[in-house]
Amino acid sequence: MNKYYLCEFHEQNGEFEYTHHHVYSDEFLNKKKIKIDDDEKLLNLFFGNISEDDKDGDAYWTYERLVSYKGCEEVEQSELKTLEKGHIYND
Repeated sequence: MNKYYLCEFHEQNGEFEYTHHHVYSDEFLNKKKIKIDDDEKLLNLFFGNISEDDKDGDAYWTYERLVSYKGCEEVEQSELKTLEKGHIYND
C-alpha cells in the first residue's frame, strides 16, 4: 500500500509570501528517485529550475522568488479527498 506525504513549501516574492502544499506518494517519489528529506529535489519538482548554485541559506532563488521546503507529514489515503477539497492535490 502506498504511503502519502503532505509537503509544505514557502515562497517569498518581493513583499508577498505564500505557503504551498502538495501531496506526493512514495511510489511517485521512488520513480523520480527523490527522498522525502531531499530539499533541493523536492523544490525542483514543485517550482522547477532549482540548483545548488541558487542556494541562499535554507532557501533557493528561482527567478525573483526565494523558495524553501518546510517538510512533509505522512497522511492517510482516506484523507486525500478532504485535502483535494482544499485544493491540495496528489501527484
